[in-house]
Amino acid sequence: MTLFGTMRATLVSKRFNPGHISHLEANAKLLRSYGCDVRFYVHKSFLSFPDSSIKGSELGFLGFLTLRRGDLFIIWFPSISVVLDLLLVRLMTPATTVFVYHEPYTSFSNYREAGFGWLKSLRITAISFVSRITCALSDKIILPSLNAFNALPQAKSEPHRYAQINLMFADESRTIPHNVNREFVSYIGTIAEDHAFDQFVRLMVSCIAAQTLRPLRFLIATRSKVPEQQREVIEQCVSSGRLVLQSGIAMTSTQINRFYAQSFVVWNAYKRSMQSGVLPKAYMFGTPLLVSINNVSEYFQDGIHGILISDRYSLEEFQQAIIRLERTWSIISNNCRCYYLHNFDFRALSGTFMNFVSETA
Repeated sequence: MTLFGTMRATLVSKRFNPGHISHLEANAKLLRSYGCDVRFYVHKSFLSFPDSSIKGSELGFLGFLTLRRGDLFIIWFPSISVVLDLLLVRLMTPATTVFVYHEPYTSFSNYREAGFGWLKSLRITAISFVSRITCALSDKIILPSLNAFNALPQAKSEPHRYAQINLMFADESRTIPHNVNREFVSYIGTIAEDHAFDQFVRLMVSCIAAQTLRPLRFLIATRSKVPEQQREVIEQCVSSGRLVLQSGIAMTSTQINRFYAQSFVVWNAYKRSMQSGVLPKAYMFGTPLLVSINNVSEYFQDGIHGILISDRYSLEEFQQAIIRLERTWSIISNNCRCYYLHNFDFRALSGTFMNFVSETA
């Protein structure tokens, strides 16, 4: 094993997603705080995306083949291309390969129960094989939640190879003024069946029609396109002045962060989730969550970090949750901010991460 100061680390993601930038940048800061030489082997769009600091330190194909013993090849997001690269690293270098395994596959029925159709569930099943191959080829596997850790039975019996380490972020809250108006009940992130977007829209439409929860407004901020079957009612909500819609294009970190900072509460009432990037990002900005009983995790306590609702998604329960939150919002907001600093900021995770990736079997 090399000393941290002479260690080289390559951060890998060949599939572009703006939401991945925060993790890559945080991991780079963590490694550089130990004196590591950090390079990126990523999709070219990461290098040109606004606000991204993943520039000027990218690595070519031949570069990672010079990795030495103790150097790190860290895969943040898998793809078929990454599997081929990983094979070459394993065959031609003595470097340590690390895989941050976000979404271990559970079962076909689990995805069907969460609302995915047959074809999409089959697609998820097929894609999962890429992650499984990546996992099999990696020396170290990081699982970012208890749900993810428990989804792999072998994780408990191989502690030198598997570890649960929370998703890491660098604190981006200082870029946004602290006196912004907290005016939105927000849906931020991907529109997906298991994120209960249809339920959020139904509840929002009912509140706007009944003129309730004023003066709060609603926000939908997503890279996804609004589903055709909900486009008309969403346009009507926008016309009413009670909904702000940002959809269909990738948002910069500055745009996303401002939305979190302007939110009174963020929707995390999903039908299922292995782990949620929305949760720590909301906590970063001291923003409480609305969480479903089906999505509650070790990172959330009812009345401490937001409000828990049932899986009925009833209008009365939704409105009462917002009213309940209004009474203790400042306390809950402070709880969320403190939880982020102690559990998701890269500085809080640095020792655990470095000890694990540098540990030999």
